[in-house]
Amino acid sequence: MPSEPASRQPQGDGRSQPRGTAGVIRVLFVADDPGLRETVRRELTPGFELLPANTFALAEPLMDLEPAPAALLIDLGLADAKRAAEFLAGLVERDYPGPRILLSGRFRPQEASTLSQSSIIHFALATPWAPGELRATVEAALGFRPFPSAMPAL
Repeated sequence: MPSEPASRQPQGDGRSQPRGTAGVIRVLFVADDPGLRETVRRELTPGFELLPANTFALAEPLMDLEPAPAALLIDLGLADAKRAAEFLAGLVERDYPGPRILLSGRFRPQEASTLSQSSIIHFALATPWAPGELRATVEAALGFRPFPSAMPAL
């Protein structure tokens, strides 16, 4: 008997995901916009334990939690965005294996989709996104289901 619902079972490479409180998958979310933070919270809970940070300086110690976050959501529109490159480089230095999902109002949806399909580590999502698109992107990045653009249109 599976330990989690079929929709939450990893597919493909069967990666094991670090789990936080009560077996929920941890996602570090770096953003300072209250509206965006609330939208992400509504879309990803229940099912994911969000670790919010307003700046990269606040996000760095959260990377040392055990277990570490399984994925990162980074809003490139935050006031601290100039530190994004330094933070992402630090992830490479610490050999962080999880996906990085970059959110930006400057991405065009098609460009973000193309980037996400061509990478196994970096994913992109244009803001605003369609309802359910963020959850689908996070789950796909973690290996749970196909990317949103690969799903049939309704």
